[in-house]
Amino acid sequence: MTENHKVETLFAFVLGAGVGAAVALLLAPKSGAELRGDIADEVGNEVNQLRRTGKNLKLRVQKAAEMAQDHLQNAVEAGEEAYDQAKKE
Repeated sequence: MTENHKVETLFAFVLGAGVGAAVALLLAPKSGAELRGDIADEVGNEVNQLRRTGKNLKLRVQKAAEMAQDHLQNAVEAGEEAYDQAKKE
């Protein structure tokens, strides 16, 4: 590709991007402030959902840890009983 074609291609791209941006602004159904507000609301909703999911996950992990601790304690007690029983025999 020659230098002239590169310049023409770049100019066509920039011109097309400019026209596209202008058309998008003219045909946008909402103003910029409304659109930013909608985006902020949606991001806020997603952040809240993520927080709720994190809290639920934390509770589930805590319950699982408590159950594991109970099972471990039961196993230790059973081992101690078996050891004491074996010492008596």
